[in-house]
Amino acid sequence: MDTKSQNKVAVFFLFLLSIILFGCSLLTSFEKKLDYDKDTMSYFRDSPEIQELAIRYAKNLQRYYCYYKNFDISTATMKLAELDKYISTGHVDEGKSSHTVIAPFSNKNDSSTTGPTPDDEYNNKPEELYNFDLDSLTLDEVLSRQSKLVDTINNYNTVENYIRTNSDFHFMVFDILRNRVIATNSEDFYKETNYETISTGDDIFNVKFNGELLSTAFSADNMRCFISIPNATSLTIKGYMFELKNTVAYNKILASPALPICLFALGLAVLLFIKSTNEAILHDINDKFFRHFEKLPLVISIPCFLICLKFIFYHYAHTKSMPVLTSDFSQGKYISILGLIIGSSAMVLYLIMTFEYILKIAREPKRIFNTYEFKGVIASIENLKLAILKSKKIYFIIPLILCVLSIVFIYGIIILLSVSMALLPKSVAIYLACLVALMFFIFCYRIIISEIKLRYYIQEMANGNIETIPHQTGFFTTSINNINNINTGLKAVMEEQLKSERLKTELITNVSHDLKTPLTSIISYVDLLQAMNLDNEKANEYIGIIKNKSRRLKILIDDLFEASKLSSGQMKLEKRNADVVSLLEQTLGELDYKLEDAHIEFKITGCTDPIILNIDGQKMWRVFDNLINNIIKYSAPNSRAYADIENNENNVVITFKNVANYTMDFEADELFERFKRADKARTTEGSGLGLSIAKSIVELHGGKMKIVTDGDLFKIIIVLEKNIENTEDEQ
Repeated sequence: MDTKSQNKVAVFFLFLLSIILFGCSLLTSFEKKLDYDKDTMSYFRDSPEIQELAIRYAKNLQRYYCYYKNFDISTATMKLAELDKYISTGHVDEGKSSHTVIAPFSNKNDSSTTGPTPDDEYNNKPEELYNFDLDSLTLDEVLSRQSKLVDTINNYNTVENYIRTNSDFHFMVFDILRNRVIATNSEDFYKETNYETISTGDDIFNVKFNGELLSTAFSADNMRCFISIPNATSLTIKGYMFELKNTVAYNKILASPALPICLFALGLAVLLFIKSTNEAILHDINDKFFRHFEKLPLVISIPCFLICLKFIFYHYAHTKSMPVLTSDFSQGKYISILGLIIGSSAMVLYLIMTFEYILKIAREPKRIFNTYEFKGVIASIENLKLAILKSKKIYFIIPLILCVLSIVFIYGIIILLSVSMALLPKSVAIYLACLVALMFFIFCYRIIISEIKLRYYIQEMANGNIETIPHQTGFFTTSINNINNINTGLKAVMEEQLKSERLKTELITNVSHDLKTPLTSIISYVDLLQAMNLDNEKANEYIGIIKNKSRRLKILIDDLFEASKLSSGQMKLEKRNADVVSLLEQTLGELDYKLEDAHIEFKITGCTDPIILNIDGQKMWRVFDNLINNIIKYSAPNSRAYADIENNENNVVITFKNVANYTMDFEADELFERFKRADKARTTEGSGLGLSIAKSIVELHGGKMKIVTDGDLFKIIIVLEKNIENTEDEQ
């Protein structure tokens, strides 16, 4: 990879880096700052996981020390055994009602006793489950009481086992009336070291449990309960504590107001660095992105722009209640973070391209005429004109296309602006379905239009009404373009042959008209006169003028002969391996005195190392000689001229640049025409064949030559391929 390619790759990655930095700046600017820091944070209040476990722990404490405070497990167990024995030794009269029990279950023979039942008197007090008289209960009530007592004993044992085995927290239950600790799972709750202690009367325990607020359950029974996180807490709690500490540390950085500013400034600095060192490459990269962006149809680009804005506002609203980045970093969700960074960077790039497009449209409203939509509309109108005249099929397509297009734009844009984020995926799916439908109808429309145009143009050409067919795209247009290409190509070849023959005939006629032999004699006699050293000063002056004009005429005749040979294909190349850089330097050396007289400073830039090409050195010297002589004739005085050499992998590009001393009010390619001169007044020497000869020689080598003008800057670009493999016969 050459240096230029390496620079392009480096600039491209730096450009992406700046976009990523801008995306991160946008992402962090919405990050919410936590209401606490490492000095004011509370594990119970600020860690949702620890808070949830603490509430669960408090619920079990409330159930054990408040709900079951008067419940005697021994008495309940004995009562359950009595119930089991009572049920196993009795029997039920099947002819009686299920509420009528024969002794020993009940002494009552009438089940229609009014008044409250024992279950009504229970009133959610577990001790009431075993405070009853068996003789007062029916069989159903005995069975129900047995089931409830079994469930209560099991629940009691479960709660008791949970409190005894839980190592996450320590607790202390304090009796306010008796002013003493009635329960704790710590050796000394007051003296032990812990991470944090909280009362169950705190606001975090304002949750409903057993029909009352958990925060007031202990105070209602004249008790106070405290829960602490001991130093020897479980690894689970320590993990949540470590996560909270990380959350605070990450949030301090990510929610800092300076971070988005720094990221934005760093991205801007990277862009400015690229602009100052490789502005041309940066513009090229931006133009490539923009060209791809411009190719997006409006039916896609506008909804995408609205979706980007909607996601920005959604993210801003979401981060007001939850710091997203902080949460992901503390929980190690690096894939989620990467997705957020990529998404925000893509959004930034898309928004930049959108605003750049809007600015360009604002500065140059005519640019909208080059959009695919506008061109499509114009093409559709032209097709409609043709189709309406030649076929009635179009009447079925016009309303359909217009309706679908209206539905896609109106429905899609309104929905994407109005729906909530929850409905956005469904809305986008509906919008895409409309787009698919639109593309299907356009597909059908283009098939019908192409079929109509195919028949129309073939018939018109057959009738002789048209000479060429406008270039077509779409379905069934290959045949149209092939017919048109054959017709156009045949016409162009015939015109070129006629023009070539005419030029050759004119050249041969003009040059062979006994010019060369008399001119040679004139030059010889002038040399003889100069050798005589005449004393007449005027005579010597006239002899000098004759000599200069004769040589100028000789050069013109030589150019005519060479142009004739090139046009007729009679010139042959004698290729050898030659250093094109040295050849250019040699040509400059030979013309150095002319450059000094014209006050032109000529510089060779770019690659100065030897570049070996298989060329005809004499003919290539003629190319360089013609171009440099042109620079001498038509450059502004006291200016610089350049020859920039670019050594690429497959070719060598040589660019000659100079500032013209005249107004270039003509097409650049006209200068390649024979006898065409930039100096219309013809005040300078020259035949008007130099550039034509140079171009023919370059093309004979398999290369290319073109002229580019930019104001007064005149550039000739020569491209010579490195893989020229022409044989002698081909030459």
